[in-house]
Amino acid sequence: MIKNEKQYKITNKKLAILHEKIAEMKSEGDRLSLTRQLVLNSLLDMSTDMENEVAEYDFLKKNKKNILKSRSLYELPSLITEYKIASGLTQKEFSKKIGMKEQQFQRYEAENFQGISFKNLLKILQAIGLDVMIMDTPIRKISKKEVHGKKTIA
Repeated sequence: MIKNEKQYKITNKKLAILHEKIAEMKSEGDRLSLTRQLVLNSLLDMSTDMENEVAEYDFLKKNKKNILKSRSLYELPSLITEYKIASGLTQKEFSKKIGMKEQQFQRYEAENFQGISFKNLLKILQAIGLDVMIMDTPIRKISKKEVHGKKTIA
């Protein structure tokens, strides 16, 4: 996930370079060796992934009102980042709003809020107007990947 404007700009620059390389390889046509065809397919996959991330970031910036919908607690880290993006605030401005040093917020965001204290998490949620509600849901197995920020269910 692209988390800030700097990452957004870097991703767009890398995407432009990737598109050039893909166009160059496609111009070789049927002359591509099997290895080069595999490389081309990998580049196309990377391009798709990066385009999806850019599109998600653009969507968040344009659709500020629709991000605070009912979500799973496991999605809380991305929700905080999405809120920051949708609010149009820089990390510095967002940090000031939540009463936290910018470097501390950057560390939390970089590690998907895995090391954040409950006190600081509540501070952020209160500052952005999020209320966490506990709801009864069917019991399901949770994989290690999901616990560490990935969205897979065992």
